[in-house]
Amino acid sequence: MKPISITARNHRRFPLVECNYQPLRLSEYRARCARTEAPSFQNISRHYFQKEARRDFVGEAFLFATMIVLAVAPLLSTASALSEFCRAIAPL
Repeated sequence: MKPISITARNHRRFPLVECNYQPLRLSEYRARCARTEAPSFQNISRHYFQKEARRDFVGEAFLFATMIVLAVAPLLSTASALSEFCRAIAPL
């Protein structure tokens, strides 16, 4: 049932509802079998790893190694600064 939006002065009342709802008739509907020839997940993943993944792997591995090398410098700098800080507050 769908509500009818009528603007009323009294906002405390519930909206009017259309009660003449009629369900959809499926008299002309004919069920057909679906195709079952869709590729399986295993075939899709096999194709991906044989063709596309090998081509992209070298580039992604190089990018990953570059990111690791670039991330090491700030970590070493932080470790050095923490060791100097610990030495500075030790006499206190």
